[in-house]
Amino acid sequence: MDALPFPIGRPPSRVGPLARFLPPLEAGSARRALALCEPQDAWLLDPFGASPRLVVELAACGVPVLTACNNPVTRFVLEGAARPIPISDLRTALARLATAPKDNQRLERFVLDLYLTSCSRCRTAVSADRFVWDREQGFPVVRTYTCPACGHAGDESTDAADRERAAGYTRRGLQHALALEQLAPVGDPDREHAEAALAVYPGRAVFALITLLSKATALELEPPLRRAVEALLLSTFDAANALWSFAEGRSRPRQLTASPHFIETNAWRALERAGQDWELEGPGIPLRAWPHDGGLEPGTVSVFPGPSRDLAATLERGRVRRVVTVLPRPNQAYWTLSALWAGWLWGREIAAPIRVALRRRRYDWAWHAAALRTAVSGLGPALADEAVVLALIPEAEPGFVAAAALGLDAAGFEMTGQAVRAEEGQAVLAWQRRPSSATGIEAASLTPRMTLPARQVIEARGEPTPYDCLHAAAWGELASQRLLAPLLQAEEARSLTLLNDRFEKALA
Repeated sequence: MDALPFPIGRPPSRVGPLARFLPPLEAGSARRALALCEPQDAWLLDPFGASPRLVVELAACGVPVLTACNNPVTRFVLEGAARPIPISDLRTALARLATAPKDNQRLERFVLDLYLTSCSRCRTAVSADRFVWDREQGFPVVRTYTCPACGHAGDESTDAADRERAAGYTRRGLQHALALEQLAPVGDPDREHAEAALAVYPGRAVFALITLLSKATALELEPPLRRAVEALLLSTFDAANALWSFAEGRSRPRQLTASPHFIETNAWRALERAGQDWELEGPGIPLRAWPHDGGLEPGTVSVFPGPSRDLAATLERGRVRRVVTVLPRPNQAYWTLSALWAGWLWGREIAAPIRVALRRRRYDWAWHAAALRTAVSGLGPALADEAVVLALIPEAEPGFVAAAALGLDAAGFEMTGQAVRAEEGQAVLAWQRRPSSATGIEAASLTPRMTLPARQVIEARGEPTPYDCLHAAAWGELASQRLLAPLLQAEEARSLTLLNDRFEKALA
């Protein structure tokens, strides 16, 4: 197995929408990774579509790119990255929403008034920028505002009126019912799961968001402005939930659980800021829906709106020679919210492919290894006999690397190279499709094979070595010898845990 040069990138100038959920891929790393993946004349497949940045950057290099993207929310972000929404459209869309009538006033004023508080200095009514909730107490404890009358600003404790106003938005009103109806109507088996997902929003947020959504739906907008409105709403949906921590710093949530102290942002203020997420600098990459007539075109992204197993049926036998991807990380929060947001924006039919995320509450690395195997194996006959895979993992950790090694081995690939940046939590792994004769292997017999490469890494470095580097070397050795597949094929559910435990004890 080779040591790969790491395709180091740089922090992006703009992180873009939904950045806390999408892979934090550095700008430029996809372009550098391209040089590591032969044959250079072959078009590229990304079977997961988890990173819009990866796909757009690869296409910007002039390469034909085909991606399977089953998540409609991620597809929408991909479209925004490839064909940035003009700033003028974003501003016009916001203005159209602001001036829409609601209860004999502008929609802007109506939503702002949902967050009214009073200035502690001059007692003027003012719309708070945000409230901080104590999850255990069940009410807001801090308010943030700037008084337009006297200029007083800051964070202050809430009063009884603030808490009473927040409690007035129950989960039994019309807006709450509409929010559920968009995804799972009464009688739908997923109804209770949709309710659990919706619970991550404060009652006032649900009222504000569905009010905005209803007004946006009623507006007669040209397609470019409709797209801009949907972009603004999508960012606002993300900003308004209870996954934004106050003080604890949970910047990349993965579980759909409200933080102990969470921020309830003013939905209109979030809508005003949302345009900044979508003001992206882009080369203007052509997008085409796959399948389409003609071949894949250089510098163009062809997008298949479904999973990789369905994409394979549209490809000729042996056509896939080169796969470059960012491996998706299990994220119950994003996958569940995506189903909710897609239902709100585009309806139940569009959300249907990812509604299964509503039912699953937890994901472990063994599940993820099996999911990766299923996804890659699903490409089946479309893969060339010696197809290569280059996978970037921007959030690498031992469990993720082990799941990738196990899953790709079980899908018929031999690991041929790797590079790890332990301090940055990044990894890149290379595989090639090759047959394996390994059978009947028990997890206990693999420990000696794991400790040897770990010792070799320590000796080569001549200094204390991060555990992540040792772990990657150990699992890489097993994956390069195709010794992992029998474990997953035998459905040893605890294989990952057992191997990791034995490896740690051997190093101790």
